[in-house]
Amino acid sequence: EDIALGTSYVRPYGLDFTDLVYLGAVVPLSGKSGGFGFGLRRFAVEYQDVDLTTETTITASYAAKVYEDLHSSVTFGSSLNFNHLEFGESIGSGMEADDSIDPGDDWAVGLDVGMMVTLHERTRLGVMVKNLNNPQIGIDEEELGQRLIGGVSYLPYDGVVTTFEFENALDGELQYHGGVEMTAMENLFLRCGVATNPQKLTAGFGYGMEGLIVNYGFSTGGGTLDSSHQFGLTFTWGGEAP
Repeated sequence: EDIALGTSYVRPYGLDFTDLVYLGAVVPLSGKSGGFGFGLRRFAVEYQDVDLTTETTITASYAAKVYEDLHSSVTFGSSLNFNHLEFGESIGSGMEADDSIDPGDDWAVGLDVGMMVTLHERTRLGVMVKNLNNPQIGIDEEELGQRLIGGVSYLPYDGVVTTFEFENALDGELQYHGGVEMTAMENLFLRCGVATNPQKLTAGFGYGMEGLIVNYGFSTGGGTLDSSHQFGLTFTWGGEAP
């Protein structure tokens, strides 16, 4: 219902040579015209201040309610993801004037579609297909990967949200996610969850004040990897927490 901004930062599994940054925005339209979403995600692998690999995704989304009655509603949305992959130029042997190699860069556009059904304001069912058009990138035409994601959230009490989700890659790998968010006290939100394949435990909190929420999330690495710590901020015009 209001314009909102969000940003997030994480070094996956605590690896000091990687960075993942995200910035997003939601802009609602007047009446029942739906709303637009915008996103920018950048993942980089660095070594001695040189970007070896940079993955950038620019996202443009639109969603709107296509059906609504007294007890339920159906919302449909889609996104275009402009994916850019770039490799850093090699240093070269130093024995010749110019024997470095530039692997180059490439773009690929992916299409996501999704739908959410809200029942009696407490139950929400959602499904999304990621990369519906099966985009490919590079001269080897590497597939970015299609995924089917579905889930349900239920509000058993005011201030409590429970969620369950499955994520299925079309190569057969299946993951399950479950979690709960509780309003522990005014403006303080506690969160915890589990994930499979690999097995992970997650936890975090958010603290909000006048439309601004500071978020922190923790996730075990699964297997031999270390834990991840994620930090984020969201801001909503209008003074109310999203």
